[in-house]
Amino acid sequence: MEELLYSVAGIILGFLSLYLTAYAKAKGKNKALEEDVSRLEDEKQRVIAKYQSELQELKRQHALDLEKRKYLYEEKRQQFTKFFSMLDEFQRRSYTLFGERFYPIMNQFVASYTGTSDEADQAAIADFNSGVQALFHELSEEQIRIANETNSIRLIASDEMDDLLNRLDEAVRESTNDASEMLKFMATPDFWEDQSLIVPYQKKAEESGILVKQCRDNIMSLMKRELQEI
Repeated sequence: MEELLYSVAGIILGFLSLYLTAYAKAKGKNKALEEDVSRLEDEKQRVIAKYQSELQELKRQHALDLEKRKYLYEEKRQQFTKFFSMLDEFQRRSYTLFGERFYPIMNQFVASYTGTSDEADQAAIADFNSGVQALFHELSEEQIRIANETNSIRLIASDEMDDLLNRLDEAVRESTNDASEMLKFMATPDFWEDQSLIVPYQKKAEESGILVKQCRDNIMSLMKRELQEI
């Protein structure tokens, strides 16, 4: 009986030992699992924090980019608008100078040029040329203003725009020179003897005027495109 009790006690102690061993292992696994979960949670929080930081930086950069593009758009728009206002004013003044002020000069020349007195005729030609030169001096000042405004635009313009501005400058100078040559020719005896001789001058002046308009239209189209691309 005593041996039986020892045997039963041994069995119970054996089962208890197995249970305690298994419990300890399970406890250890649970602790390791808890540590893994805690580590994963810490890692997740670091990833979230990094993502939020990067997201905030992207938002900040995006906001700065929007402000920069907005400023660039407004700057270009103002420069382009001012440039075309001055170009339109230059054309308007050209029409005014030649439409309103040239004809009185021309009429005075016609009244003074008799063809019978070299001295009087030379004086009439000199007065005519002087009046025409005064008109072109005013146009020259307008051209300088446009050239200065063109230089301001070049600071923010593309290479393509810069090329078109060069073409416009050249076209405006050529148009002004052609008009000047035509008006000067009108004060010569050859013109009064045969007024059909003015036709080549007129044709050249018209062609250079068309070129100015083409350059202007091309610049306007490119400016609109550049503003849309900002």
